[in-house]
Amino acid sequence: MNTPTAMERPPGREVGTRPESPVVPNLWQRLRGWDEFGVVLALIVVMIGATLSNRNFLRPDNLAGILQNVTFLGFIAIGLSFALLAGEIDISVGSIYGLTSVVTALVFRQTEVLLLAIFAGLGVGIACGLVNGVVATVLRVPAVIITLATLGVYRGFALVLAKGASVSGLPQDEFFFNIFGNGEAFQYISWLTLLFLGVAVLAGLIVARTAFGFQVYAVGSNALASRLVGFDVRRVRIAVLTISGFTAGIAGVCSVAYLTSATPTGGTGYELEALAAVIIGGIKLTGGRGSILGTVIGLLVVGIIRNMLVLASVSTNWQQAVTGAVLAAAVAVDQLANRRVVEA
Repeated sequence: MNTPTAMERPPGREVGTRPESPVVPNLWQRLRGWDEFGVVLALIVVMIGATLSNRNFLRPDNLAGILQNVTFLGFIAIGLSFALLAGEIDISVGSIYGLTSVVTALVFRQTEVLLLAIFAGLGVGIACGLVNGVVATVLRVPAVIITLATLGVYRGFALVLAKGASVSGLPQDEFFFNIFGNGEAFQYISWLTLLFLGVAVLAGLIVARTAFGFQVYAVGSNALASRLVGFDVRRVRIAVLTISGFTAGIAGVCSVAYLTSATPTGGTGYELEALAAVIIGGIKLTGGRGSILGTVIGLLVVGIIRNMLVLASVSTNWQQAVTGAVLAAAVAVDQLANRRVVEA
């Protein structure tokens, strides 16, 4: 059979090619390409499970309570996100939270000057993070080792300053305790929750839209290449760990406003829950990938799981065990995903 000439072939067709099909957007592929797709799917699954397991879950006051319960943990998780994005990790955040709350309460009780107490607490948080960053950089050791040591050091400082007891009997301040700490900005939503959301938005903009955020991603992706192109890797390491200490300090100060007291053991275990939220949110343990939005969604997943356990009257001991199991599962999924990428 003779092959048709160019004049005899149908227009738009070449020999051996398939007919052209209309361009139809593949929504599923686009969704899978979205970095936060996995954690959004996880959030939907746990919400469905919570709704089916308890009819009180969808009550507005319960949903607002979940936001309130993840607020303090959320401040810590945001700072920890900066560290992980740069390939670092801060294990001392729970102890920094406890120390800053104790310092804030002690200064306020002694001086009765609220602003001085707030600045003292935030200053301690910044100082703790700065020490972590400088020591890790100077000694050239992984931050996980340094912060594992300072986890005990900062907790010890808090216990010594508070003499092993709660710091109470603080001066009454209508704005700090009743409005900021326990007041509602509007129905069911507290001022503390709004502050957390504001900090999350600011952190997201810094990470996604600034030169510093670009350097954080670059250092987390490849520290050697970042150094070769002129980035100050040491400064970035110090900065992200300082930010981690600062946000833990914000959480500590806010906890005093909420509880009207401080305890040196406050924040114990927060490093575990914050790490679980950050990893569930899609930030890689190896750094260089993830977002603050993912962290916030990961926080909601952790918060809903905690809420489900509370509604089911599960012991607090089991709640800690479940958090550890969720963290282990998140790490396993993260490692499997990395392995697939390498093999591909």
